[in-house]
Amino acid sequence: MPSADPPTVLRGAVEVRVGVLGPLTLEVDGAPVTVPGPRRRALLALLALAGGRVVGVERLVDALWPETPPDNAVPALYNHVSRLRGHLGAHAGRLERLEHGYRLVLGRDELDSDAVRRLARLVGAPGTPPQQAASYARAALDLWRGTALEEFRALPALEVESVPLDELRLRLVDDLLAARLGAAEPRVAADAAAAVAAQPLRERSALLLVRALAAEGRTPEAMAAAQAYRHRLAEETGLDPGPALAELEQAVASGRLAPAAETLGTQGAGADRTSGSYGTNGRALEARRAVVRPVVRPDGPLVGRERDRAEVLRLVGNHAVVTVTGTGGVGKTRLVLDVAADTAARSTEAEDRPDVVVVDLAAVDRPERLAAAVATALGLRATGRPTDVAVADALGRREVLLVLDNCEHLAAACRDLVTTLRGRAPGVRVLATSRVTLHAPGEYVVRLQPLGVPRDAADPSAVRRQPAVRALVEHARRLRPNFELGEDELADAVEVLRRLDGLPLGIELAARQVAVMPVRAVRARLDRALDLATGLHRPDDDRQRTLRATIDSSYRLLGEEERRLLRSLAPFPGGVDLATVEALAADAGTRADPIDVLHHLVDASLVVADTDMGRYRLLFTVREFLIEQLRATRELAAAEQYFLDRCLAVATDLGAAIVGPDERMADVQVRCELDNLRAARDVAAGSGRDDVRLGLTLALADGLVWRDLRETWDWALELAADPALEEHPLRAAVLGCAAEGARLLGDLDRAEALGRQALAVAGPDADLASTYRAWSALASVAHFRGDFDLARELWLRSGEGRPAIAGSYLASAALATGYGGDPALARELLTRARALVADSGSASQAAFTSYVEGELIAPERPADAIPLYVRAIESARGAGSTFVEGVASVALASARARAGDVAGAAAGFDELIGLWRRTGQGTQLWTTARNAAGLLAGVGRPDVAALLLVCADAAPGAAAVGPRIARFSGRSFTVVSDLVDDAVLARVREEAARLGPDGVLDLAVAELRVLAGG
Repeated sequence: MPSADPPTVLRGAVEVRVGVLGPLTLEVDGAPVTVPGPRRRALLALLALAGGRVVGVERLVDALWPETPPDNAVPALYNHVSRLRGHLGAHAGRLERLEHGYRLVLGRDELDSDAVRRLARLVGAPGTPPQQAASYARAALDLWRGTALEEFRALPALEVESVPLDELRLRLVDDLLAARLGAAEPRVAADAAAAVAAQPLRERSALLLVRALAAEGRTPEAMAAAQAYRHRLAEETGLDPGPALAELEQAVASGRLAPAAETLGTQGAGADRTSGSYGTNGRALEARRAVVRPVVRPDGPLVGRERDRAEVLRLVGNHAVVTVTGTGGVGKTRLVLDVAADTAARSTEAEDRPDVVVVDLAAVDRPERLAAAVATALGLRATGRPTDVAVADALGRREVLLVLDNCEHLAAACRDLVTTLRGRAPGVRVLATSRVTLHAPGEYVVRLQPLGVPRDAADPSAVRRQPAVRALVEHARRLRPNFELGEDELADAVEVLRRLDGLPLGIELAARQVAVMPVRAVRARLDRALDLATGLHRPDDDRQRTLRATIDSSYRLLGEEERRLLRSLAPFPGGVDLATVEALAADAGTRADPIDVLHHLVDASLVVADTDMGRYRLLFTVREFLIEQLRATRELAAAEQYFLDRCLAVATDLGAAIVGPDERMADVQVRCELDNLRAARDVAAGSGRDDVRLGLTLALADGLVWRDLRETWDWALELAADPALEEHPLRAAVLGCAAEGARLLGDLDRAEALGRQALAVAGPDADLASTYRAWSALASVAHFRGDFDLARELWLRSGEGRPAIAGSYLASAALATGYGGDPALARELLTRARALVADSGSASQAAFTSYVEGELIAPERPADAIPLYVRAIESARGAGSTFVEGVASVALASARARAGDVAGAAAGFDELIGLWRRTGQGTQLWTTARNAAGLLAGVGRPDVAALLLVCADAAPGAAAVGPRIARFSGRSFTVVSDLVDDAVLARVREEAARLGPDGVLDLAVAELRVLAGG
């Protein structure tokens, strides 16, 4: 049995105290210490909450800069760590650097949340007397100084930490109520009622209220409280309460919970607040004594809506009309009800405090009934048919926040009402939800977007921080409290969320399934997602019974021309630009201005606009619905053929632009069109459109060879392996593209074979326009294998077949010549290349010539080469040319190493190894690894350097290197036997085999990061 004495918490002589249950605090040796700056404060909170575990550097960077970490994020983190150690004073050693991260060592009760958890365990320990449990619970609740981690709610990593702390506080409130009931304390019902008001759907709080009312002899009120909870739960969630409520109702009804008169006091019902009396000036309404229905806050946290919520609160506090809009199921009502409940809770109890009134318009089917619905919600008594003017005049100068929920089908009537209220009832502010904006005078619009969905499941910790994933877990836990999303389920969960577009309604639907079946099973059933019942509909509103019904209700509000244009967008999974919209509208025979129609579709929340990129797309679920509409109207086949023609035309235009002066713009557009191009290849394969399959690949090949779009390198390889295309007239060109793709993927043997096959298919008299890519691939193979004379000859031949990119081929020939030891001829070729590149206007080719110039002088003057590499990197980065940026960055890191900048070189090699691993460019990866090995060997890390060299020597796509090549190039030549003796070398080879290439690279990256941070 626990001790009868309540523990003394956070009062003993401890060295360091950290408080997170309210504004962050730090005490050192009993004295408060100010920790300035939001990121340093967040760092302290993260390390304190880690419970003495090591938090990795990458995780800390992601947590402190959740959106876009700056380039100097790691050095900035080191700076914050250093200053945080300074705040700890004599106890700076508590903040330790271990392995690849940091940990903060705190003792018992040195973190207030740990102390609370210890007390919570004492509260729930078997045999704890009720009086003692109440004492422990009060002591725990006293440690809260405000909302836990509230200042960090914009940081997902700390918002996740706040959720269990919020839940712990609610549990302790319930524990205290239960203990007080067990101790037969008086006046528990009032506090239980307050707990239920704060969390209306929390079952344990509701049960405690029923028990407390029964214990005070208020049996009818106890039964009414039970029924009210049952009704709320069904209305808000579509769920039934657990069996405990029914059992409790039976106990109350049988009198088993009746009080002992001598031990329990009573509490009379509080008087209802009534509205004032306002004259109607002869109008049809008058104010009456009525209690406005309280605003029920939605159950559970608003995951991922922190910024939207803050923005709505700000606007409501400063403007008369605010509309929250967005597609069906995006969570408008949930957000607005939370804001309304917060506004009501913050109001004072003064007589003239503003009312918060919610009017659900879902069941109001005709515009002329709007005023009556609002009058009823406001508690106004009608003496005739209500009108907008009558409502406004009856309100007079009354202060009201009027929430109009679900306005889209009554948009014009709502606009008229709001306009009237603004002119005749200045004390009324309107907060509306609608799938379309109201266009009312002075209206401010907050457009809700779906929750953020991870791109992939590669980083489990990053995936779990994404709002959509957190929402899925939280909603699943409402049905299965012990639910956890396993690491092996993340990929399936990401796909589920992606297919549901991150829509909160869809996520709640998925969570209902996840609670009762494996995530992979939910993914397998996504083809039926439009028809799965959400369980969230109200009896008088079928619009959210299924996702299909939600979308269909918005679709039916459109005119026929708008529906036709919307359907024509369905085949484009990657969205469209304005030019495509105009082309689609013309093809569909749209008489109205297509831009006006598009804007109306955006306004109706059926099309998502990316104004920065000038793109317009459909949510996945909306696309699925529209594809069904196309099938139903027998328009799908024609729509898909138009889609293929449009994609081919766009690819042809972008292929020409991406190698010229408009390269930067074309790079952005290509990346935007990738989803469309992928889909076009699939549709073309199924409909016999080989012209599209070949056209897309060949049109874009010259520009994509410079970019980290690995999947596009596979396109030609797939075409080359297709037996149906063996006799196609473009066979030689396809094989040349495939050879380039194999080379980029590091398979030099395959690249050589495909290049030679392309030349054989083309024949001896072939036009260079059909073979220049094959010559280029063979030149690259020769270059990486160290045959620089052959590489120069082949690259010169390649340039004759494609004038637009001849400058880059000539620069490649200059590079091979320089590596081969003929600097004079190399400079001559580079001069000629510069002239061609200047004529082309291509940023990538200009960047490449700067890189080549740096390579030609780096062996003798590495410091002079650094500015050239920097210029190449900046130019390539601006154009999206990741290949040139990467090779120039390798050269820059190597030059810095030769110039003595160890930290800069290590940081560069670290970043580049990550880049090449992500993009699958094996040749560049192992060239970089060899150079990094040279750096590591030079600073006393011969063991790791030897492991890298062993793996590089075994890599099939690694570039050749030797003393002569290293002399005239930026490649590092280090012999592994010079680093370790024969006996050690055998162990190194065994260790390399055990770790594998990825393990060795991980080890090398860890060492490089130490050097970079040192």
